[in-house]
Amino acid sequence: MKSGAPTKHERSAARPPLRPTAVLFALAANMLLVTVTNSLVQTLGWPPEFEVLATLVAPLTAGVLAALYAKVRGGMHAFLGGLLSVPPLMIFVFGGVWQLAIYAACFCTLGGALTEIATRRKTGA
Repeated sequence: MKSGAPTKHERSAARPPLRPTAVLFALAANMLLVTVTNSLVQTLGWPPEFEVLATLVAPLTAGVLAALYAKVRGGMHAFLGGLLSVPPLMIFVFGGVWQLAIYAACFCTLGGALTEIATRRKTGA
């Protein structure tokens, strides 16, 4: 007789595997959008407060795009892509300031997770 709770194997079988291309897309989108936005802020000589665009808005957009690309488990794909983007962002974009790179990774994850929740409710899955 089977109990009502699904087993570990049944739970893992219900979730599709992570797609390496979607993780790579999240990494590339986060790197591209953060780099372009940061360069734009520095080139145009905007005040340092506009650095928020590079550390919050651009990664959030990258996470949303990654989740839309992945279609399933978008938050996890955005998390892994954002996590992989921390070292290059810290070294090449933010000049060794690791806090900004961590913020960018967190907001990439947040964008992916929120998009996954929004699309999951919309489709009813």
